[in-house]
Amino acid sequence: MFEQVARQIADYIQAEQLEPGSKLPTERQLSELLQVSRSSVREGIRVLELLRFLDSKQGEGTFVSDPPPFLIPDRVIGQKLEPQALRHYFEIALMCAETVLMLSIQHHVRYSNVLSGKTFWENLLFFITGLGESLENPYFFVLFSETFGLVLQSGDLPETSAPFEMQEIIDAYHASDIHKLKKLINLLSEHISFL
Repeated sequence: MFEQVARQIADYIQAEQLEPGSKLPTERQLSELLQVSRSSVREGIRVLELLRFLDSKQGEGTFVSDPPPFLIPDRVIGQKLEPQALRHYFEIALMCAETVLMLSIQHHVRYSNVLSGKTFWENLLFFITGLGESLENPYFFVLFSETFGLVLQSGDLPETSAPFEMQEIIDAYHASDIHKLKKLINLLSEHISFL
């Protein structure tokens, strides 16, 4: 039942063309509007909060959120991922990182931020994020940051050394050396045996 109510609430948001930040009607109003119980509305709202479609603020109400374009099951249910799943997410992150690098070169995106991460992996996240934020299509960057962030949070990756220094990626990027960038990304994929 709560899945149907969540879908009805999502349909209501779309039909009313509510933008991110717009306040949703109260639970009672939604209950009357959707002709379902308040407890069902509450459960539907909770599902949409977990999926980041809604954001509830105590004492203020429930607001439409700007959900990520990709949902990772771990983020929804909070269950620790198996090593094989982490490996798959890492490979997806590297594919997206490569795409962000190639698109950034193609669109002449300049990177001038100072990397402040403690590890190679944090700096890679900062670098790709900095480039990705400048692209017209945010999906590659968002998917990269979500999947790579998930792997970083696993606790296994930060302790794993990288096969080269971060500066090599930055230098290859600034030189628009596509071949070297692809080679470095491939090295990362081959090097990681933590999963």
